[in-house]
Amino acid sequence: MSFASLSGVAALVLCTGLASAAAAEDAPPAAPAQNPAAGEATPEQPKCIEETGDFATHGKKYVYVIGLANSCEKRAKCKIYANVTGARGTVLGQTTMLLGPKSSGAAAKKTYEMKVKTAGGTAQVSRECQLY
Repeated sequence: MSFASLSGVAALVLCTGLASAAAAEDAPPAAPAQNPAAGEATPEQPKCIEETGDFATHGKKYVYVIGLANSCEKRAKCKIYANVTGARGTVLGQTTMLLGPKSSGAAAKKTYEMKVKTAGGTAQVSRECQLY
């Protein structure tokens, strides 16, 4: 094989590689990962779990109360993570709540009272719930 034929083969391989790279650039971009909007159900956050949260005072003690209510006919296990920031500092809390099915009445509703430093501030709460 002569040098001219080898350079032709190399040019063909190079052109083929450039063509496939160009085709990859022309392909539509992959869909970006979509984050569910607040209130939408995800596998970790079923639609039937309702959450409430508010500051409360018990005498001279301050708490942030997180309430969950299950409106499904399956039991739920929810892990709660909270970060409450007030004028006197930040408090972290976490717990696991086991909620009964909707037909169980009071067992379908639970609350978690987290001690905080002030009666106001900003609360960030996330939860991971599984129905079983």
